[in-house]
Amino acid sequence: MTSPPPKPLRVRILDGQGGGRAVPAWDDVLRWTPKDGPLWLHVDADDEATSTWFLESSGLPETMREALVCSESRPRCHVSGDALLVVLRGVNLNPGADPEDMVALRMWISPRRVVSASRRPVMAVKDVFEALDSGSGPKAAGDLLTWLGWHLLERMGPALLDLDEKVDDLEERLDIERPGALQRELADLRRTIIALRRHLAPQREVLARLTTLQHPVLDAEHLAELVEHSERLTRHVENLEELRDRTTVAHDLLASRQAEDMNRRMLVVSLVAAIFLPLSLLTGLLGINVGGIPGAQSPLAFSVVCAIILGLGGLQFLALRRMNWL
Repeated sequence: MTSPPPKPLRVRILDGQGGGRAVPAWDDVLRWTPKDGPLWLHVDADDEATSTWFLESSGLPETMREALVCSESRPRCHVSGDALLVVLRGVNLNPGADPEDMVALRMWISPRRVVSASRRPVMAVKDVFEALDSGSGPKAAGDLLTWLGWHLLERMGPALLDLDEKVDDLEERLDIERPGALQRELADLRRTIIALRRHLAPQREVLARLTTLQHPVLDAEHLAELVEHSERLTRHVENLEELRDRTTVAHDLLASRQAEDMNRRMLVVSLVAAIFLPLSLLTGLLGINVGGIPGAQSPLAFSVVCAIILGLGGLQFLALRRMNWL
């Protein structure tokens, strides 16, 4: 690293006791040596000037630099000598954002230096910085990976619980509200659940792979913690799969109710048409403009015809009831 960044970076030097010393000036970062303690830099990859500096002056291997600032990424891990490249995702808890619009946290981790990057604020990074400033944070480079992973998972919990409560509420309203009023809400829920699962399922594979690595950055304690992270993320993915299945059942029930309502309406229309069809035929015959119509000269003919129509309609109604069509 030979030139200052275009804007201040968030930098901490771990003291090995759970604390982190903030680096006030970039010159101090340039004078850093591994014996000073593990160094953690977090950069804003969404800033074009920062990305340009990072690609030119960070001192990381070229492929690692590009992976840390690329615009699109999926959860993955890659071993590069004595360093690890790990990309994880978390729910987007920034104001005005949708949780399923997930944020990516990219990390290059070596035994003495950690560089992380994100294009949007990641609350897990803020949590770990605060823990370091209070003296109760990670002590080594490998700890940063497990701490950041834990905080990403910790912040997923409330978002998934909120989804579960929304699905519960929707299921309770299925028999009360009209299907049309629930369909849009159900569609939004299904899209959110599908998007979250699409991002978290690959991350489960990443954590599972990390638990099997033999690497200088990770000791036995780190691997044990990563096993717990993997199990916890697996439960999150399984919960999302359960929610997806429940919303599928709810969708099927709504579709069935809509089909029943439509069939009921069509039955009513068909029955009305069936009742009035012979009556229309009778009145049509009596209304043709030709001679010889019975009762044309009788003052009682209209009353007689009305009585015949009412009687015929009543007989049709009784016949339909007897056939259980009504």
